[in-house]
Amino acid sequence: MNPAKIRRTLAAALLVSAVLAVPASAAKRRSVGHRTPPAEFMVTITGQVLDAVTNQPVIGVELGTGTRFDATDEQGRFELKNARGFGSITVEAKRSGYLPFTTTVTPGSPTNLTIRLTPTPTVTVRLTNGEVKNLDNESLKFGYPLAFTGYIESESEDFCKVADSVKVTIHKSQMARVVGPAQTVEAGACCTGNAQKMTLTLKNGEVMDVLFTDTCQDRYKVDVSGREHVNGQFVHLLITDVAEIIFP
Repeated sequence: MNPAKIRRTLAAALLVSAVLAVPASAAKRRSVGHRTPPAEFMVTITGQVLDAVTNQPVIGVELGTGTRFDATDEQGRFELKNARGFGSITVEAKRSGYLPFTTTVTPGSPTNLTIRLTPTPTVTVRLTNGEVKNLDNESLKFGYPLAFTGYIESESEDFCKVADSVKVTIHKSQMARVVGPAQTVEAGACCTGNAQKMTLTLKNGEVMDVLFTDTCQDRYKVDVSGREHVNGQFVHLLITDVAEIIFP
């Protein structure tokens, strides 16, 4: 066969193949572009939140779907009325002292849920009266009431080292232990007047006597606040009532 004729025949075949391929591809694109969106549905989601370790109810857990919100009661129960979604509804559960949890509800799936949350390490606070409180580490803060303006609090605290009068700000994540009870002492070069002193141990092993600089001249009454892990209540504890704080 003539080589030139062979080349012309192959070119024609390739052209036909390309033309035939275009409609199929276009049809595929049209099919993808016209998918039916998921239908909206509405359900009431109920259930109970339990501690994954103790199997006890968890109080004060915040639950939400984006359209409905609730918090667990003393039995760990909740109700999300008339939650709406398209194809599925995402339920989120969160509280200090626990890892966050997410689950999905779809049409026809169970709407009465049992959610088990994994606890995180707590802060142990031993008071001078012998009482011990376990606080959610994420919730713990140092603070003091401020007249006419409210309450000032932070996850860090301002200290002055007794040994060299150097002022430092230390975040709770750096702290291993604070030992009291707080004593009122002369502040020396740290500030004018008296201040409250405790012994601080850092996670790097450094131990130091420190003054709470906010207590200089008896200006503010510093306390430790946080959420009690078991009952979910928030407490404010004066450092003068604290014998020891042990961080995780």
